[in-house]
Amino acid sequence: MLENLSSRVMVKEVAEACELSRSHFSRAFKVNTGMSPSEWLISARLERAKELLQSRSHAVSDVALACGFCDQSHFTRMFHSRIGLSPLAWRRRKAP
Repeated sequence: MLENLSSRVMVKEVAEACELSRSHFSRAFKVNTGMSPSEWLISARLERAKELLQSRSHAVSDVALACGFCDQSHFTRMFHSRIGLSPLAWRRRKAP
């Protein structure tokens, strides 16, 4: 899943690759990580976004697409709801 953050990751496909049903995979995943697969994926995408945002060479819209969000607006909403700041505000506080 980490290798494909920029593309659409389907839980069903990951479960099939593990030779499990989707429901069994999702339950086992949550037991082991404390998060559903979709929650984990969003968290992983946001962590990658924070890495990319530290470099001022990437536009926020480019970071959004590189991390698998459908557009900058969706990325900004998810980032703000989870991190508490917009991507630009976070960048201003974190980047040198």
